[in-house]
Amino acid sequence: MIGTTTGRRRVFALLLSWGAAVGLLSLVTPVPAHAATLQVSFTVTSLAVSGTKAKDEVTVQGTVTNTGDTPAYGVQVLLWSSRDAIRDLPTLRQAGTTTVGWGARLPIDADHYAVITTSAVPFAPGASRQVELRATLADLGFTSRGAVYAFGADVIASADAGGNYGTVGQLRTFVPMPGKTPVPITSVVLLSAAPTKLVDNLFRDDSLMVELGQRLENLLTAADRPGMGWLIDPALLDEVRDMSDGYQVTDGTGTRPGTGQDVATAWLTRFGKLDRHAGGRTLFANPDVNAGRITKDSELVHRAGAAAQTVAGVEDLPLVVVPAGRILPAATYDYLSDSGAEAIIATNATAAGALQTGDAEPRVLATAAEVPGAAQTPTIERHQLAYSAAVIAGAKGQVRFLDGLEDLAEDQATTTAWMVRRDLGSLLASTPGVANAALGTEKPPRLGAGQLETIKRLTAEFDAYGDLVPDSVLIDQSDAAITRTTSTAWIGNSAGFEAQVGGLAALVGGPEVGRSVTLDASHRFLMSSRTNQFPVTVTNNLAEQIRVQVVVTTDNPQRLTVPPSDLVTVAPGQSVTVNIRPEATSNGLVIARAHVATADGHRVSPDTSITVEITDLGVVAWIIVGVSGLVLVGATAWRIRQVRRRTAAAETTGKDA
Repeated sequence: MIGTTTGRRRVFALLLSWGAAVGLLSLVTPVPAHAATLQVSFTVTSLAVSGTKAKDEVTVQGTVTNTGDTPAYGVQVLLWSSRDAIRDLPTLRQAGTTTVGWGARLPIDADHYAVITTSAVPFAPGASRQVELRATLADLGFTSRGAVYAFGADVIASADAGGNYGTVGQLRTFVPMPGKTPVPITSVVLLSAAPTKLVDNLFRDDSLMVELGQRLENLLTAADRPGMGWLIDPALLDEVRDMSDGYQVTDGTGTRPGTGQDVATAWLTRFGKLDRHAGGRTLFANPDVNAGRITKDSELVHRAGAAAQTVAGVEDLPLVVVPAGRILPAATYDYLSDSGAEAIIATNATAAGALQTGDAEPRVLATAAEVPGAAQTPTIERHQLAYSAAVIAGAKGQVRFLDGLEDLAEDQATTTAWMVRRDLGSLLASTPGVANAALGTEKPPRLGAGQLETIKRLTAEFDAYGDLVPDSVLIDQSDAAITRTTSTAWIGNSAGFEAQVGGLAALVGGPEVGRSVTLDASHRFLMSSRTNQFPVTVTNNLAEQIRVQVVVTTDNPQRLTVPPSDLVTVAPGQSVTVNIRPEATSNGLVIARAHVATADGHRVSPDTSITVEITDLGVVAWIIVGVSGLVLVGATAWRIRQVRRRTAAAETTGKDA
């Protein structure tokens, strides 16, 4: 506090005559063009409201600083307010982004404005001065409870002594007037992290250990406070459990033991003590449902549900979907209509109220209002916005979404005596305060086109691997593995996404499998008959048993065709000889290409080139023709001889007669 009220009034009374000489402060003209760099800021250091009655006061303290590069003259700070009560979120959001065309400066009064320098004294660049201004709620026009009012100050100055005055700085914030009924606040702590698990007992790195000891530890502490709500990502719970009994981490050339077993065990113990009535669960790994809707991926939610079924202890928790950026387009709401969710988080609901109904089964959990650029605003102004959103929500309550340390601090700082805590279970069991929730048209962040194409390829590779290894333990985990790659954690995090996908590709990707399953064969075969049988060898260096066939194509199928081989089973680390049976129709050289394939024809290995020489098929044919000719000649000679014998016999008989 700066001095007493009486002292300040005496000082400012002496300045009123100077103010009149300057002219009517409400009739100022723009700063001349040559003073374009004239800039003076007013930074708030304290804003307090003593009550809600007409004689209660709003007191603002702050620092006036010449942030420009030219001296300012006649610098003054004047209180500003709008007497229009704000009672809805759209108006609050609009008011937070509007700086002109509304509201007015308060009449000149010793408490309503401060003189930094007179018109003859320069306020040098970099100079600053502390000020305190105050006004009663009646002076400001803040008369209604359960409403919010815009409040602020203008800084006016001139670029030269005795010159024209213009506005060179502004402060705009809000003063909430809470109603008589406490506002229920549901602060929901999200227990989630970017996925690091690839498959059981194998992680791409050890970063989750650090998270568990820092951010997730603090979030867990907050979730355990009375009246708080929480959401657990089943993927996180699955990873922490896997860590707690020992695990391996990839290191580029192989694997090494993970080091987070103890911290995971301790975190799990604390998590098990949370009040389950206050909790819920998200979709497994928080997949990007907005991207799923846009790409018409009907399996995205199904895969997440199937993955969650493998995580024990979450099936009784209500499912709450968290879209990317917590922005829920109306089309995505429809996309999730049969997801089985009890509610969907949405920060773009246009009406205030914690729990809202929609056209479909899931309800909407409307989180606190956000004004564009609010995250970059100073702390006090940001807190005033939080208070204001809560006042507008009133008895219908407000949801606050907390997934970081800054969120926890904000929640603590903006919880006041006129608010009451309400946990998630109590909120979901309550009657919705808003019917037919309306959703704004904000564009949500989502996974990039390149990321979605990579996920599509990885999904196809899992399908091919499942055909290669019908009894694979990896395929049993494919729903979880693929869903982790669709996590909203990868939006704007391409490095993490590529590491996650790369780790999975090293296990089931086509190139890696092609290096582990090989085909050996002689580079040249000689065929001496129309059909032959040649051996080739399939070697399996994977850790699982495979079932494959050998497929051969040729550059001249009219001359040589090769049917696929029989299906064979090859154990890990073993080799099996497979016979291929080419069929030839004419002599010549034919280039064949052989590869290992699955039962459905998915290629496994690269081509192995084989030259097939068909050389003796013509000789054999001529032999057959020659033999046939000899048989024909012999038969003809024998027939002629028989005819001659009969003729001779007949002639002998005639002579005897």
